[in-house]
Amino acid sequence: MNITRVVAPVRAQVVEVVRADILSGTLAPGQRLVEREWCERLGVSRNTLREACRQLEAEGFLDIPPHKGPMVAVLTDEDARGIYEIREALESLAVRLFVERADDARVARLRAAVDELTAAHASEDVAAMLVAKEPFYDVLYEGAANRVLREQATVLGGRLARLRARSLGREGRPGASVAEIDAVMRAVEARDAEGAAALWAAHVRAAARSALREPVGSVCP
Repeated sequence: MNITRVVAPVRAQVVEVVRADILSGTLAPGQRLVEREWCERLGVSRNTLREACRQLEAEGFLDIPPHKGPMVAVLTDEDARGIYEIREALESLAVRLFVERADDARVARLRAAVDELTAAHASEDVAAMLVAKEPFYDVLYEGAANRVLREQATVLGGRLARLRARSLGREGRPGASVAEIDAVMRAVEARDAEGAAALWAAHVRAAARSALREPVGSVCP
């Protein structure tokens, strides 16, 4: 499969392909990316591939040891717990700020995003679930109106995506997840900032328990 040069910048397309392979488990934790093979597969230059790998390293998908090629990052249980602890703090704050700052139109947009999320979770397609989360978080952070908070959440995003894929792949977790999110949404609509934040914290802790049922580095996310 060659990368095209019309839909998005070539580097961005390479990032999407490698990221998708990591999330799907096609590339396993600890697996090395052989530069020559990937350049041939995607039809891109070494510089383009290296730029893409640096972005994926910044997102937490790859590690690039000195004098060695890039490899799929391995998340230990300790790493995963730390990520979920930071996620709980950041996202609970975002929910509270959203309730305090978002107008009624944004609340309605968040409800629409939750409805789309519910439909995606019913599909049992983990990739579709992950895609459906993007507009939800876009509206949430827009309504929270804190640029620094959103930047920090973006930094965490790559590492978190792998754990979300693992958590949502557990039997029964998608249904439980949307039920938890709907409860948060009802608290948001009631303008209960503290209640919504507490419910979101509980949602993140439930996701962490689901993701950590197996050692994070031992199997594909």
